[in-house]
Formats: sequence, structure tokens, C-alpha cells
Amino acid sequence: MHDFNMVILWLRDHSVLPMMAVFIIIAAATYWPGRRKSIESHGAIPFRDEG
Repeated sequence: MHDFNMVILWLRDHSVLPMMAVFIIIAAATYWPGRRKSIESHGAIPFRDEG
């Protein structure tokens, strides 16, 4: 239980580091060179006709 409390305290004080890592992973996955066509097709969804 003591180890769990230490982890919680560390995360409370250093939560910016894990969140920055998550942001970098999401940005890298989004801008990966092979995903350009997929990202562009998803970005065009609001401009499509519903007919």
C-alpha cells in the first residue's frame, strides 16, 4: 500500500510528464507519413453531400 501511495504522490507532482508523452504519441500517430490519405478523408467528412 505504501508503494501505491508513493506512485500517486509522484503522479500528482509530475503529471505533466505522462501527459506530454501521450500528446507526443498522438501527434506522431496523426502525422505519420503513411496516414496522410486517411487523415485527409476524415477531414473532408463535413464537406460531403448527403445524397
